[in-house]
Amino acid sequence: MRPAPDAGRPIAMSVALPRLDLETAAAEFAELGFEAMEVHIAQVGPGLIQLKLLERHAEAAGVAVRSSGLQVSTLNVVGEPSFQPFGDAEAREETSRQLALHLKMAAAMGAPRILIWDGRLAAAGQLASAPKLLSTCIARGLETCGLPDPPAVSVEFHPFTFALEQRRLSETARALADVGAGVCLDFCHVGVALGSGWESLVDEDVLEAVNHVHFSDTDCRTSELHFPPGDGVLDLDLLEDRLAGRGLAVAWDLFSWPAPREAVKRRFGAYRGFVDRCWASGGQGR
Repeated sequence: MRPAPDAGRPIAMSVALPRLDLETAAAEFAELGFEAMEVHIAQVGPGLIQLKLLERHAEAAGVAVRSSGLQVSTLNVVGEPSFQPFGDAEAREETSRQLALHLKMAAAMGAPRILIWDGRLAAAGQLASAPKLLSTCIARGLETCGLPDPPAVSVEFHPFTFALEQRRLSETARALADVGAGVCLDFCHVGVALGSGWESLVDEDVLEAVNHVHFSDTDCRTSELHFPPGDGVLDLDLLEDRLAGRGLAVAWDLFSWPAPREAVKRRFGAYRGFVDRCWASGGQGR
Protein backbone atom coordinates (compact mmCIF):
# COMPACT_ATOMS: atom_id res chain seq x y z
CA MET A 1 0.00 0.00 0.00
CA ARG A 2 1.28 3.45 -0.94
CA PRO A 3 2.05 5.72 2.06
CA ALA A 4 -0.74 8.19 2.73
CA PRO A 5 0.07 11.78 1.67
CA ASP A 6 -0.62 12.98 5.23
CA ALA A 7 1.24 10.13 6.96
CA GLY A 8 3.80 11.28 9.49
CA ARG A 9 1.91 14.48 10.27
CA PRO A 10 0.04 15.19 13.50
CA ILE A 11 -3.62 15.33 12.41
CA ALA A 12 -6.33 17.01 14.44
CA MET A 13 -10.05 16.37 14.05
CA SER A 14 -12.43 19.30 13.88
CA VAL A 15 -15.08 17.39 15.84
CA ALA A 16 -12.90 17.61 18.94
CA LEU A 17 -13.93 21.29 19.02
CA PRO A 18 -17.53 20.89 17.80
CA ARG A 19 -18.80 24.28 18.96
CA LEU A 20 -16.23 26.18 16.91
CA ASP A 21 -16.50 27.16 13.29
CA LEU A 22 -13.96 25.53 10.99
CA GLU A 23 -11.75 28.61 10.71
CA THR A 24 -11.39 29.01 14.48
CA ALA A 25 -10.85 25.29 15.07
CA ALA A 26 -8.08 25.20 12.47
CA ALA A 27 -6.32 28.18 14.03
CA GLU A 28 -6.46 26.61 17.50
CA PHE A 29 -5.13 23.26 16.30
CA ALA A 30 -2.29 24.92 14.40
CA GLU A 31 -1.29 26.74 17.59
CA LEU A 32 -1.33 23.43 19.48
CA GLY A 33 1.20 21.92 17.06
CA PHE A 34 -0.88 19.98 14.55
CA GLU A 35 0.03 20.00 10.87
CA ALA A 36 -3.20 18.72 9.32
CA MET A 37 -6.89 18.46 10.15
CA GLU A 38 -9.71 16.04 9.45
CA VAL A 39 -12.83 18.06 8.67
CA HIS A 40 -16.34 16.97 9.59
CA ILE A 41 -18.96 17.95 7.05
CA ALA A 42 -21.10 19.51 9.79
CA GLN A 43 -18.44 22.22 10.16
CA VAL A 44 -18.14 22.95 6.44
CA GLY A 45 -21.36 24.94 6.30
CA PRO A 46 -22.81 27.74 8.43
CA GLY A 47 -23.66 25.65 11.47
CA LEU A 48 -27.19 26.25 12.72
CA ILE A 49 -28.59 26.92 9.25
CA GLN A 50 -29.28 23.74 7.29
CA LEU A 51 -28.51 23.82 3.59
CA LYS A 52 -27.25 21.51 0.88
CA LEU A 53 -23.46 21.55 0.86
CA LEU A 54 -21.73 21.33 -2.51
CA GLU A 55 -18.25 21.35 -4.01
CA ARG A 56 -17.86 25.12 -3.79
CA HIS A 57 -18.55 25.03 -0.05
CA ALA A 58 -15.88 22.35 0.30
CA GLU A 59 -13.40 24.32 -1.79
CA ALA A 60 -13.84 27.37 0.45
CA ALA A 61 -13.47 25.20 3.55
CA GLY A 62 -10.19 23.82 2.24
CA VAL A 63 -8.88 27.35 1.70
CA ALA A 64 -9.83 28.23 5.29
CA VAL A 65 -7.96 25.23 6.70
CA ARG A 66 -4.83 25.86 4.63
CA SER A 67 -4.88 29.55 5.58
CA SER A 68 -4.16 28.40 9.14
CA GLY A 69 -1.13 26.47 7.91
CA LEU A 70 -2.77 23.05 8.07
CA GLN A 71 -3.06 20.37 5.40
CA VAL A 72 -6.57 19.05 4.76
CA SER A 73 -6.48 15.42 5.80
CA THR A 74 -9.94 13.87 5.49
CA LEU A 75 -13.53 14.83 4.76
CA ASN A 76 -15.54 13.05 7.46
CA VAL A 77 -19.16 12.35 6.50
CA VAL A 78 -19.79 9.63 9.09
CA GLY A 79 -23.42 9.50 10.12
CA GLU A 80 -24.85 11.21 7.04
CA PRO A 81 -28.55 10.17 6.92
CA SER A 82 -28.37 9.55 3.17
CA PHE A 83 -25.98 6.63 3.72
CA GLN A 84 -28.27 3.56 3.59
CA PRO A 85 -26.36 0.72 1.91
CA PHE A 86 -28.73 -1.87 3.40
CA GLY A 87 -31.95 -0.19 2.32
CA ASP A 88 -34.03 -0.98 -0.74
CA ALA A 89 -32.76 -0.49 -4.30
CA GLU A 90 -33.69 3.20 -4.33
CA ALA A 91 -31.95 3.81 -1.00
CA ARG A 92 -28.81 2.06 -2.22
CA GLU A 93 -28.78 4.13 -5.39
CA GLU A 94 -29.15 7.33 -3.36
CA THR A 95 -26.31 6.17 -1.12
CA SER A 96 -24.04 5.87 -4.15
CA ARG A 97 -25.16 9.25 -5.54
CA GLN A 98 -24.44 11.00 -2.27
CA LEU A 99 -21.11 9.21 -1.90
CA ALA A 100 -20.18 10.44 -5.38
CA LEU A 101 -21.02 14.01 -4.30
CA HIS A 102 -18.99 13.66 -1.12
CA LEU A 103 -16.03 12.33 -3.10
CA LYS A 104 -16.21 15.40 -5.33
CA MET A 105 -16.43 17.62 -2.24
CA ALA A 106 -13.36 15.93 -0.74
CA ALA A 107 -11.45 16.47 -3.98
CA ALA A 108 -12.49 20.14 -4.08
CA MET A 109 -11.36 20.54 -0.48
CA GLY A 110 -8.00 18.92 -1.23
CA ALA A 111 -8.62 15.94 1.05
CA PRO A 112 -6.84 12.70 0.09
CA ARG A 113 -9.64 10.58 1.59
CA ILE A 114 -13.27 10.52 2.59
CA LEU A 115 -14.49 8.85 5.79
CA ILE A 116 -17.83 7.06 5.94
CA TRP A 117 -19.27 4.37 8.18
CA ASP A 118 -20.57 0.92 7.35
CA GLY A 119 -24.21 1.55 8.26
CA ARG A 120 -26.86 -0.40 10.12
CA LEU A 121 -28.66 -3.47 8.87
CA ALA A 122 -32.26 -2.94 7.78
CA ALA A 123 -33.17 -6.61 8.32
CA ALA A 124 -31.57 -9.62 10.00
CA GLY A 125 -31.72 -11.55 6.74
CA GLN A 126 -29.13 -9.23 5.20
CA LEU A 127 -26.31 -10.51 7.40
CA ALA A 128 -24.66 -12.74 4.79
CA SER A 129 -24.95 -10.22 1.96
CA ALA A 130 -24.09 -7.08 3.95
CA PRO A 131 -20.36 -6.82 3.08
CA LYS A 132 -21.17 -7.15 -0.62
CA LEU A 133 -24.04 -4.63 -0.43
CA LEU A 134 -21.74 -2.11 1.25
CA SER A 135 -18.85 -2.60 -1.17
CA THR A 136 -21.18 -2.43 -4.18
CA CYS A 137 -22.54 0.95 -3.07
CA ILE A 138 -19.00 2.23 -2.61
CA ALA A 139 -17.87 0.92 -6.00
CA ARG A 140 -20.85 2.59 -7.65
CA GLY A 141 -20.05 5.92 -5.96
CA LEU A 142 -16.42 5.74 -7.07
CA GLU A 143 -17.52 4.91 -10.61
CA THR A 144 -20.08 7.71 -10.93
CA CYS A 145 -18.19 10.55 -9.25
CA GLY A 146 -16.43 11.30 -12.53
CA LEU A 147 -13.03 11.90 -10.94
CA PRO A 148 -10.00 10.37 -12.69
CA ASP A 149 -8.22 9.92 -9.35
CA PRO A 150 -10.87 10.04 -6.60
CA PRO A 151 -10.00 10.37 -2.91
CA ALA A 152 -9.56 7.13 -1.01
CA VAL A 153 -12.60 5.75 0.81
CA SER A 154 -12.12 4.75 4.43
CA VAL A 155 -14.87 3.04 6.43
CA GLU A 156 -15.08 3.56 10.19
CA PHE A 157 -16.81 0.78 12.11
CA HIS A 158 -18.81 1.69 15.23
CA PRO A 159 -20.07 -0.54 18.07
CA PHE A 160 -23.63 -0.08 16.79
CA THR A 161 -22.99 -0.40 13.04
CA PHE A 162 -22.90 -3.57 11.00
CA ALA A 163 -19.32 -4.90 10.99
CA LEU A 164 -18.59 -4.59 14.70
CA GLU A 165 -22.10 -5.24 15.95
CA GLN A 166 -22.33 -8.46 13.94
CA ARG A 167 -18.64 -9.41 14.33
CA ARG A 168 -18.05 -9.37 10.57
CA LEU A 169 -14.76 -7.47 10.55
CA SER A 170 -12.70 -9.76 8.33
CA GLU A 171 -15.41 -10.36 5.73
CA THR A 172 -16.16 -6.66 5.50
CA ALA A 173 -12.48 -5.71 5.30
CA ARG A 174 -11.97 -8.12 2.40
CA ALA A 175 -15.05 -6.83 0.56
CA LEU A 176 -13.83 -3.25 0.95
CA ALA A 177 -10.36 -4.12 -0.30
CA ASP A 178 -11.92 -5.76 -3.37
CA VAL A 179 -13.30 -2.37 -4.49
CA GLY A 180 -10.25 -0.32 -3.50
CA ALA A 181 -11.67 0.97 -0.21
CA GLY A 182 -10.23 0.48 3.27
CA VAL A 183 -10.88 0.44 7.00
CA CYS A 184 -10.48 3.30 9.45
CA LEU A 185 -9.29 1.61 12.64
CA ASP A 186 -10.82 3.62 15.49
CA PHE A 187 -9.33 2.38 18.75
CA CYS A 188 -12.26 3.53 20.89
CA HIS A 189 -15.00 2.02 18.74
CA VAL A 190 -13.29 -1.35 18.41
CA GLY A 191 -12.47 -1.42 22.11
CA VAL A 192 -16.06 -0.72 23.16
CA ALA A 193 -17.38 -3.37 20.75
CA LEU A 194 -14.85 -6.15 21.38
CA GLY A 195 -13.61 -5.37 24.88
CA SER A 196 -10.21 -5.15 26.48
CA GLY A 197 -7.58 -7.24 24.72
CA TRP A 198 -8.85 -6.62 21.18
CA GLU A 199 -5.42 -5.25 20.27
CA SER A 200 -4.08 -8.78 19.79
CA LEU A 201 -7.25 -10.22 18.22
CA VAL A 202 -7.70 -8.18 15.04
CA ASP A 203 -6.50 -10.38 12.18
CA GLU A 204 -4.27 -9.60 9.22
CA ASP A 205 -7.21 -9.26 6.82
CA VAL A 206 -8.37 -6.25 8.82
CA LEU A 207 -4.88 -4.81 9.35
CA GLU A 208 -4.08 -5.11 5.64
CA ALA A 209 -7.27 -3.17 4.82
CA VAL A 210 -6.53 -0.32 7.25
CA ASN A 211 -5.96 2.92 5.34
CA HIS A 212 -6.59 5.40 8.17
CA VAL A 213 -6.33 5.39 11.97
CA HIS A 214 -8.28 7.21 14.67
CA PHE A 215 -5.92 7.19 17.62
CA SER A 216 -7.22 7.32 21.20
CA ASP A 217 -7.46 5.34 24.38
CA THR A 218 -10.70 3.95 25.82
CA ASP A 219 -12.17 2.30 28.91
CA CYS A 220 -13.67 -0.29 26.51
CA ARG A 221 -17.11 0.45 27.98
CA THR A 222 -18.19 4.00 27.15
CA SER A 223 -19.29 4.36 23.54
CA GLU A 224 -18.03 7.44 21.67
CA LEU A 225 -15.82 8.68 24.54
CA HIS A 226 -12.29 8.85 23.13
CA PHE A 227 -9.74 9.04 25.96
CA PRO A 228 -6.26 10.60 25.73
CA PRO A 229 -3.44 8.01 25.58
CA GLY A 230 -2.70 6.53 28.99
CA ASP A 231 -6.08 7.48 30.47
CA GLY A 232 -7.76 4.25 29.34
CA VAL A 233 -6.93 0.55 29.32
CA LEU A 234 -5.53 -0.15 25.83
CA ASP A 235 -2.10 -1.63 25.16
CA LEU A 236 -1.06 1.19 22.84
CA ASP A 237 2.47 -0.19 22.56
CA LEU A 238 1.08 -3.40 21.05
CA LEU A 239 -1.07 -1.44 18.60
CA GLU A 240 1.96 0.63 17.66
CA ASP A 241 3.93 -2.56 16.98
CA ARG A 242 1.15 -3.98 14.80
CA LEU A 243 0.76 -0.81 12.72
CA ALA A 244 4.38 0.33 12.55
CA GLY A 245 5.88 1.07 9.17
CA ARG A 246 2.61 0.86 7.21
CA GLY A 247 2.70 4.48 6.03
CA LEU A 248 -0.65 5.28 7.68
CA ALA A 249 -2.18 8.64 8.47
CA VAL A 250 -3.07 8.78 12.17
CA ALA A 251 -5.60 11.36 13.38
CA TRP A 252 -5.87 12.03 17.11
CA ASP A 253 -9.52 11.43 17.92
CA LEU A 254 -10.66 13.33 21.01
CA PHE A 255 -14.34 13.27 20.09
CA SER A 256 -16.53 13.90 23.17
CA TRP A 257 -13.54 14.24 25.54
CA PRO A 258 -14.47 17.32 27.62
CA ALA A 259 -10.98 18.83 27.84
CA PRO A 260 -9.32 18.33 24.43
CA ARG A 261 -6.86 21.24 24.70
CA GLU A 262 -5.56 20.04 28.06
CA ALA A 263 -5.24 16.52 26.68
CA VAL A 264 -3.17 17.74 23.73
CA LYS A 265 -0.85 19.74 25.96
CA ARG A 266 -0.41 16.80 28.33
CA ARG A 267 -0.08 13.86 25.94
CA PHE A 268 1.00 15.23 22.56
CA GLY A 269 4.38 13.52 22.85
CA ALA A 270 2.81 10.07 23.17
CA TYR A 271 0.61 10.72 20.14
CA ARG A 272 3.49 12.11 18.10
CA GLY A 273 5.58 9.02 18.82
CA PHE A 274 2.77 6.79 17.58
CA VAL A 275 2.42 8.86 14.40
CA ASP A 276 6.14 8.55 13.71
CA ARG A 277 6.14 4.76 14.17
CA CYS A 278 3.16 4.26 11.86
CA TRP A 279 4.88 6.30 9.16
CA ALA A 280 8.50 5.26 9.65
CA SER A 281 9.90 3.07 6.87
CA GLY A 282 6.50 3.14 5.22
CA GLY A 283 7.16 6.34 3.31
CA GLN A 284 9.85 7.92 1.21
CA GLY A 285 9.71 11.27 2.96
CA ARG A 286 7.15 13.90 3.82
